[in-house]
Amino acid sequence: MDKNTVLRWAIIAIGAILIWQWGIPALTGKSNHAPQPGLAENYVNAPDFVGDVIDPPAMPSDRDPNLPPVPNQPPPGDLCTIKGNRFEVTLSSRGAGVTHYLLTDPQYAGSEARDLSTTPDIERWRSLRTMFRAEGANDQVKYDRFNWKLEPAASENKDCKFTYADETVKIVKTVTAGARPFELEVETTVTNLADTKKSHRFSIQAFAFRRNKEVKGSLGRVSPFMTDLECANGNKVERKNRDDFKQGPFREPVDRYAAISNTYFAQALVPAAPATCEILAEDWYSVGQNRDDDDAAAVYHANLNYNAKELGPGESTTYRVTAFGGPKERNVLAQAAGGNKGLGDLINLGFFSIVAKVLVDVLLFFRNKITGNWGLAIIVMTLCLRTLLFPLTWKSIKSSLAMRRLKPEVDALNEKFAGDPQAKNMAMMELWKKNGVNPFGGCLPQLVQMPIWFAMYTTLQTAVEMYHTRFLWFTDLSAPDKFFVLPIVLGAFMIVQQKIVPQQGMDPMQQKMMTYLLPGVFTVMMLFLPAALGVYMLTNSVLGIGQQLLIEQIAPRSTPKGKNDIEVREASNEAGSNLRKGKARV
Repeated sequence: MDKNTVLRWAIIAIGAILIWQWGIPALTGKSNHAPQPGLAENYVNAPDFVGDVIDPPAMPSDRDPNLPPVPNQPPPGDLCTIKGNRFEVTLSSRGAGVTHYLLTDPQYAGSEARDLSTTPDIERWRSLRTMFRAEGANDQVKYDRFNWKLEPAASENKDCKFTYADETVKIVKTVTAGARPFELEVETTVTNLADTKKSHRFSIQAFAFRRNKEVKGSLGRVSPFMTDLECANGNKVERKNRDDFKQGPFREPVDRYAAISNTYFAQALVPAAPATCEILAEDWYSVGQNRDDDDAAAVYHANLNYNAKELGPGESTTYRVTAFGGPKERNVLAQAAGGNKGLGDLINLGFFSIVAKVLVDVLLFFRNKITGNWGLAIIVMTLCLRTLLFPLTWKSIKSSLAMRRLKPEVDALNEKFAGDPQAKNMAMMELWKKNGVNPFGGCLPQLVQMPIWFAMYTTLQTAVEMYHTRFLWFTDLSAPDKFFVLPIVLGAFMIVQQKIVPQQGMDPMQQKMMTYLLPGVFTVMMLFLPAALGVYMLTNSVLGIGQQLLIEQIAPRSTPKGKNDIEVREASNEAGSNLRKGKARV
């Protein structure tokens, strides 16, 4: 597998991806996917509950029906603030859901992700919202939406207690800061006050609202806010993206969590008892607006639904849920919800996750134990990887040296059979066979290393530890270099590397393509890729140049003239040749 063949297939693959992702929508003006169906949300509201601004406005009986409707103007409700471990959350008595979920670490507080509550003004999309009615289980609680009463806190800034009561039910919902980072404990008790049996069905919900312009990726880089939905049960994790809900919501029994997750952050609901995970990405855009417009959006739902529960007179039942909301820091996720719910699976390391998990552990070790700096940790790990993979690299080097020794013969064949590629290829094969050289000997070691390269890419692409982390002139290792220094330097070093690496069997045009086109592609990609990846690639390129310079000292390219000169002859001119006309002998 020569380099020009690899390059050809790489260009074809990149072209196909670009046409599918951007070419077809640009030509047709349409998305590759049909609109997603939404949830039926026909709420029964309490008399004093004002709908959201997106709900159809209520028409007062004394208002002239000929006048245009006035949008709803819901009150904010009574607010309660909890100051938890590395976060601060505000809840409202209007639905007893989250209006703001602020991350307080300096690394996150000044970022665009500081507030995990992306829909603070829409009650129906507030995380930790609880519902109690479903078909066949709706006589315990009269209303889907009602105003709660905010009770005095048991401990200031540590908990919020909301109550609701009428002649048939009393509900007490308490939200308390957990001891672990980014956790809330939600306890909801339902008591039947009626003198007959009544039924309800409890559910608790999490939401995210993202516009297309927020989730759009760029060349080589997925947007940090590209959002997935997850249901985790046992050893299995079901992951769905926005376009996976053509048939409506996905539902599955779970004993671990239901979650909304993007590259660096997640919201997860962890049940204390088995429940059903229900997830959905619901398209949300205006009349006349296209699904692919920048301002069009999707609402991501992750719900825990419990079975219908019947309560006798005076009976009560309690539901307990741990809510995690924060950055996907590996050490935090390992202990989240008690450490036995496997929230570490919120980090999707892709196909080579086994290798990536090892790389993550190594990177954390170098940062925490040796360098104390993420950028230096990347450099040290790259050096160690290069050293660890040297036995495989050495096989490629030996193959390259063998090819180098044959360069005069190869050049002679290129010149002799410049107009006859078939004859040239046959002559090359005979030359390699005669000298015991395998031209593909350098390919297999490179292919073996591919899982490590892909795993390294995924590791650095998903590491929230790099998020808004400074190194050298980079203000954020998870973002591209805003000064474009890294892409230019990387491109220059790759050109140098291509120039000093022998490129056997290529004509001058192919050599120029490999020398300039490939570095050019990587330079353009690095305009959009995280700086952490650029640090890894630049370090790898510098080490590759150093390695090649060392080889040049051991086995220089120049070959003395004299006894190594060869003669290339047409096989058809030799008496008794068993090669047909048009073949060649060396």
